[in-house]
Amino acid sequence: MKKRRTLALLALAAVCVCALTPLLAACDNSGGGLTGGGADTLVIYNWEDYIDTGLLDEFADYYREVTGKRLDITYSTFDTNETMLTQVMRGETAVDLVCPSEYAIERLMRAGQLANQSELVAQYSAEYPDAFSNLGNVNQTVLEKIGETFGEMEINGETYDMRDYMVPYMWGTLGLLYNTRIISEEELEGYGWGLLWNESGNPELEDMILMKDSVRDSYAAVVFYMEEYGLLPDGVSETYGKPFTELTVNELINCTDSAILQRAEELLTAQRDHISGYEVDFGKDDMINEIVYLDLAWSGDALWAIEESEYYEDTDTYQLGYYVPEKSNIWYDGWAVLESSDSKLAAMMFIDYMCRPDAGARNIGYIGYTSAVDQEIMKYDYDAAQALLDVEYLWYASSEECSVYDYDGELVFYYEWVEGEGYYLDLYGEEVEVEDESALIPLDLETDDEGYYLLPDGLKDSYPLDEEYIVCPDSISLFYYDEGRYPEITDNLGVMQDYGAANEDVVNMWQRAKAGDGVPSELWWCLLAVVLVVGVALGAYFLKEALKSKPRKTDKGGGQES
Repeated sequence: MKKRRTLALLALAAVCVCALTPLLAACDNSGGGLTGGGADTLVIYNWEDYIDTGLLDEFADYYREVTGKRLDITYSTFDTNETMLTQVMRGETAVDLVCPSEYAIERLMRAGQLANQSELVAQYSAEYPDAFSNLGNVNQTVLEKIGETFGEMEINGETYDMRDYMVPYMWGTLGLLYNTRIISEEELEGYGWGLLWNESGNPELEDMILMKDSVRDSYAAVVFYMEEYGLLPDGVSETYGKPFTELTVNELINCTDSAILQRAEELLTAQRDHISGYEVDFGKDDMINEIVYLDLAWSGDALWAIEESEYYEDTDTYQLGYYVPEKSNIWYDGWAVLESSDSKLAAMMFIDYMCRPDAGARNIGYIGYTSAVDQEIMKYDYDAAQALLDVEYLWYASSEECSVYDYDGELVFYYEWVEGEGYYLDLYGEEVEVEDESALIPLDLETDDEGYYLLPDGLKDSYPLDEEYIVCPDSISLFYYDEGRYPEITDNLGVMQDYGAANEDVVNMWQRAKAGDGVPSELWWCLLAVVLVVGVALGAYFLKEALKSKPRKTDKGGGQES
């Protein structure tokens, strides 16, 4: 009997473990790998799916070429800034190099966790003068925007500039990924952020909306919604000393006054009646598969989803589109070196390696996001062009899609994807205003068997993008001048900052809003379900045992046996 009981309890334990496994797995957001096996080490902590992993091995080889030392790289990942901050600030993860968002970098700086990279470069440049030549490739407009918000940070009575403590890696915007069949451009322009609350009353949109399961991004969306629809609280902001209606975009998304938090909670709670749910990563797939029609999205995810969605040749449009309302958030993720790191040289050399034009292009091709490497530098770089050709962001010019002319001694390419709506581009995708079409001289450039234009002899010594073919100017234009990928950086795009002491208040507001009526979040529902399963199983088991041990009647002599 004991043996049977033990086996039964083991089986029950196995059932419980199976039930708990998904929850336990959800708590482990790290992944990693090693390269090399050498004397020096580098531990990198980055977002999931946020780098062309082939660059890790290549950097290890480069490091050995420069320093003469082998390098062992450990690469681990996190899913949110908050996960990263918890691991790093509690000392639970020993890392050399992290890649958080700007507000998380601010928090790490205020905690004294980060090394001054400008000082490190000055220190190491004497021995390795050519090891940091790519840091200047970073888009200067991006750096200027970071400087506007974080250029004069007051920490313990001293002034700090974030640009001394991070190098931008990727950047982008927050906006609306939408189904072009369901949502019109008129709706986007007329309702903006209100579409996340289905302010247009579109019946096809009801319960077909996804929000980000991220307090920072959802809070930004709701305060922009308040501003658009005149829903900001009355009165004066305690933080900024002026009416809420007069706050700048930067002030608005970083305001944590109790009045605006209360209004945000009310609106986010009411929003639950219109949305399908919350997501961090699966939204783009749900949009492609038309499980939902609208998603609060980061620009990189949106661009990836658009490229993967269906293309309609008759209208030259895609199934999905990306729209950024007039006021929005611009975000930056950047490389930061931990002060506690013993591998600061390797960390700084890695950052510089990520700023190479070809590395920037390869990372764009791999993850879809916008590299902080200046597009004007990548645009004329051979290795960058080859990397983008490999992933078909760029392609070769063909006689089937364009005609070639000589115009005032320069090559121009004529495209007409929609009848009657043609345009001219130069060799590098810049639009050409042809004022006198009679001055256009048709050229009969040589092509290969498939119709792709071969480089004319006169270009072979000066053309920087390929050795044999002309890269399609239209593909260059579509890539480097795409407003979704490279938006104009204006004052209407606000940068998130650390909430500081108010962070807990904002997080608690968000948890209550997601729960709606005070019920705990989805995790608590999962745990409750597991408890119920275990309880029912245990109850059934002990009931069965109790029935077995209960005295039974017998026909023999009217007695009992047990």
